[in-house]
Amino acid sequence: MLISMELSNEISSSEDEFEVTLLNEEITSIHRELDDKENTSSDDDDSNEVSGVRRRKIRIINSECDSDSDTAEDPQSDSSEWISCTESEEIPSRIPFIAGDTPAGPHILLDKKEPLDFFKLFFTNELVNEIVTETNNYARKKLENKTPSQYSIWRAWHSVTIEEMWAFIGVIINMGTMPLANLQEYWSRNDISYIPFYSNKFTRDRFNQIFWMLHLKTIPTRDTGPRTRLQLISCFLEYINSKFLEYFSPGKEICVDESIIKFKGRISFITYNPKKPTKWCVRVYTMTDSNTGYICGILPYYGSFTTEKLIRPDLPISARIPLHLYTMLLKKIPGTQGHHMFTDRYYTSFILAEELFKLKCHLTGTILTNRKNLPNQIKKTKFRKKSTVAYRKRNTLVLAWKDKKVVTCLTNWSNAGMSTVKRILRDGIEINVKKPNVVINYIKYMGGVDRTDQYASTYCFLRKSLKWWRKLFFWGLEICAINSYILYKITEEQRRQRPLKHLPYVKTLVQQLTGDFHQIRDRASISTSNSEKIRLNGKLHNILTGVRKDCKVCSQRNKLGKRHQTTYYCDTCPEKPGIHLGNCYMKYHTKQNYKN
Repeated sequence: MLISMELSNEISSSEDEFEVTLLNEEITSIHRELDDKENTSSDDDDSNEVSGVRRRKIRIINSECDSDSDTAEDPQSDSSEWISCTESEEIPSRIPFIAGDTPAGPHILLDKKEPLDFFKLFFTNELVNEIVTETNNYARKKLENKTPSQYSIWRAWHSVTIEEMWAFIGVIINMGTMPLANLQEYWSRNDISYIPFYSNKFTRDRFNQIFWMLHLKTIPTRDTGPRTRLQLISCFLEYINSKFLEYFSPGKEICVDESIIKFKGRISFITYNPKKPTKWCVRVYTMTDSNTGYICGILPYYGSFTTEKLIRPDLPISARIPLHLYTMLLKKIPGTQGHHMFTDRYYTSFILAEELFKLKCHLTGTILTNRKNLPNQIKKTKFRKKSTVAYRKRNTLVLAWKDKKVVTCLTNWSNAGMSTVKRILRDGIEINVKKPNVVINYIKYMGGVDRTDQYASTYCFLRKSLKWWRKLFFWGLEICAINSYILYKITEEQRRQRPLKHLPYVKTLVQQLTGDFHQIRDRASISTSNSEKIRLNGKLHNILTGVRKDCKVCSQRNKLGKRHQTTYYCDTCPEKPGIHLGNCYMKYHTKQNYKN
């Protein structure tokens, strides 16, 4: 016990760069001492326990691992095939880049000039017509054979029109630019929160009707299995995904990463990552153009249902995801080749680099040192600060560089060359630092997905909801707006015109979506003068009972003890005022100034 405690203290107190061979020698010497004790006391009853300790193997496992089974140690890997490299090594052969039948960048008609024109490339009239049809069918099914209560908002339900749905989408996008505590605050008449835009477009009840009846796909009642329920959103995401590469061809540099959609509900494919700021989420794997941030392809993660559809089931899941996304690109743009894909350490592996190279695509990314097929030398490397160690196997290079900490990269694009870059310290002093070209390219081109996430997080409408598919719908709506803005920005720059910034673009899009739409209100259609005429017409008014209201005549909320309520109200007057029977009724219907 004392020996194991001393050994554990030595391992825990060691620095990052400890000598593995010395540790192995000490372990061997400890085992020899245990052997001597076993030989001298073979008749002891505790000899079996000592023998068990002696035969136990001690393994040091890197706990910083967030990937799958591909990170397991591979004792059968042939490290002799890896050759040590130097900075002066020649650059490996590169596949020439061909964008396909059309040049890289946007390819749209010249008549697309307004933000609404670009947005409708993805969120089309056909899609909105389908949403309107499904929403009305869903509402009809939910409300049939049901009698809403007297004050229910569903008593006034009527079918949604196409113009109304476009205005609803515009209101949703505008809500993302001004987040409030809850949806009711957008219709608040309080001086602090009052925003006339929302009440001018919709009444609060009508907006809530469309919001809660919104539907994308009708599911047969006899088949409500998990695969069928995914159709609630999968058809919508597949539709907009098919439009992304129809109007834009990515450049040479692309990157693959995941976008996370915050959700803490109960679904089978929810993911939890304690290392992320958003720990509970739904994942959507995305492939973007590194230079513009334009999303070229999306792959929502639905658990095993997604895994079964991925190509190459013989490979690890972390390698199948980038291969599947890139295969989608090749199918959509035939003839393209020579792309350079950037991935983070979750996806990067030697297997992925080999498979992508067969598809005429290069790979660069950070990598975990306990991945399969990596040289043992890269795992046990000792080097001083700000130096590199590199090994090559055919076209694939593995490089470890230590600046403040060790960074390990894998690439089949570059060599182990270094370049001098400037670094600004905390006190503003500039210094020159030598960095590997692999690391420089990775930092430059890996931010495509991060740029898109920054756009999405700035003006995105995401509300708490028990329906998980709503989160994906609003996320897809925001991605359509972001891709339309990127297309608009690139097109305007090609026309040598100054494009709008992101927020003015969104505001212009909202204005064009809503247009002159104003919902017709029954109460607002009656002017104040007409209301006065009805109140003082001298005819018999109908008095009904309902919820408790302040009496219109005798109640004074601003005075202590002067608030008077009643369940009676006048059904004939447009305002439906609460009113006491007797004197209050007579004053309200006979006097101009009934409060005096």
